[in-house]
Amino acid sequence: MAETKSTNSPPQASVDVSVPSQLTIPKLDIQALIEKTGLTNDGQMDVPDNGDDVAWFEPGTKPGNEGNAVIAGHVDDKEGPAIFYNLHKLDKGDEIFVSDESGNVLTFVVTDKKAYPREDAPLREIFGPTFDHHLNLITCTGLFDKQNKTHEERLVVYTKLQDTKVANAQ
Repeated sequence: MAETKSTNSPPQASVDVSVPSQLTIPKLDIQALIEKTGLTNDGQMDVPDNGDDVAWFEPGTKPGNEGNAVIAGHVDDKEGPAIFYNLHKLDKGDEIFVSDESGNVLTFVVTDKKAYPREDAPLREIFGPTFDHHLNLITCTGLFDKQNKTHEERLVVYTKLQDTKVANAQ
């Protein structure tokens, strides 16, 4: 692993981040590779390929950059509980780490979590522009709707960038 060093600048300063590669959530014992995803044919955010993966919404912001970066994971699948099954257990102040392909490690801190009806999630709040550096984690929650083959709600865990360890910083 590349040597990293904390930046002396405030976390709001721009960091030259590359493509996110790994998500780590110590409280939930999650360490997962991050795949890229985009939009489905009907304009919805696509989801990870399987229950063990997480996916970054590539048309949006990179984690660490100004704006709302979004990473999705399944709550469950045909096999049972999936990667974000315990996402609801995160609390304000819990840390989440994102490593990028350059070896930078970004530390985000949970600021809030909210569940929304599937059709009424505030897309601007989750995906929209902001001057802050946010990472929003999203998964399904609530009852399973067999007709639509999805859960009735979406859980969003909101986080804010706290620290950046830059790879090979002098």
